[in-house]
Amino acid sequence: MTTLTTKLTSTTHYPRKPRNFLHIFMASLLSFSLLSLFLFLSLSSSATLKINHQPPAKQEQKQISKPPSFATTTPPGILQACKATRLQDTCVSSLSNANVPQNPTPLQIIQSAISVSDTNLKTAQSMVKSILESSAGNIDRTTAAKNCMEVLNNSQYRITRSARDALPRGKIKDARAWMSAALLYQYDCSNALKYANDTSLTNQTMSFLDTLMSFSSNALSMIVSYDAFGNDTKSWGPPKTERDGVWELGSGGDFGSEFRGGIPSNLTPDVTVCKNGNDNGCYKTVQEAVNTAPDNEWGRRYVISIKEGVYDEIVRVPLEKKNVVFLGDGMGKTVITGSLTAGQPGISTYNTATVGKVFFLKLLLF
Repeated sequence: MTTLTTKLTSTTHYPRKPRNFLHIFMASLLSFSLLSLFLFLSLSSSATLKINHQPPAKQEQKQISKPPSFATTTPPGILQACKATRLQDTCVSSLSNANVPQNPTPLQIIQSAISVSDTNLKTAQSMVKSILESSAGNIDRTTAAKNCMEVLNNSQYRITRSARDALPRGKIKDARAWMSAALLYQYDCSNALKYANDTSLTNQTMSFLDTLMSFSSNALSMIVSYDAFGNDTKSWGPPKTERDGVWELGSGGDFGSEFRGGIPSNLTPDVTVCKNGNDNGCYKTVQEAVNTAPDNEWGRRYVISIKEGVYDEIVRVPLEKKNVVFLGDGMGKTVITGSLTAGQPGISTYNTATVGKVFFLKLLLF
């Protein structure tokens, strides 16, 4: 019995050895995994340190080659003059890249600002022309592009008058008026394209027009300050309007300081329009009479007498027809009427005016 008991007892201890071996194996495997992870992290950290060891030299190199700020490269006169604008950063950057003389006078800075506007206007005209050329078959976009081309041409004319005519002659208020008109025409172009913005080129052009208007606005702001303070640029500041409680007296401009509005008396007609037409030695339509006006003549007014009657026509006075005056027979007697309505094919609000651009109107009904 004793021998049997011993054998049984010995037999009961055999299964424990494999368990101990399994535990030892798992512990070894875990240790190996931890060691591998540690080595991997150490190598990664070392690689990171090596990679990050060199950028400071590169960053230092970039700092050395970084261009200096506008404040250190722009003439102080430009920095001071740009304080007159609402978009000072745009003003400084545009004039820093422009052909501005060394130590420029305030007037030279203004002329340079106008030149920036004029240069970018030409780019805008080219972009709109591309829109027009690519709009065959799209009547709305074609109309918008044509209107845009017309108003940008008007804008360029006003910029030229401001820079080459008014400012050199010391007519600062005239320069303000011309530049204001130029800016408005640029806005009209953007507004026209807004309703036909269905291509990437149109969208790019509208974005560029925003930039153009910022340049024109800056030039106009400096003209306003120059009108108020002259060469004392330290007194220049962003323009104030009626919203700021500032009101300005009007100016006679090209008509002299004595002009206070209204219609001049004793106007002598150059041509006459009447319903009977050529039978009475007069023109049958107002547009025919407008076409007889001389081109680009500033010396006098061109007076068109329009006799009593209803004239059913759309009248357009081209930009080159200067100082055109319409003189009617009385309110309700001389009537010019048209029937264009926005929404008709190829017709925008800009096209619906019965009469476009007249110098004076007297005793007429539209």
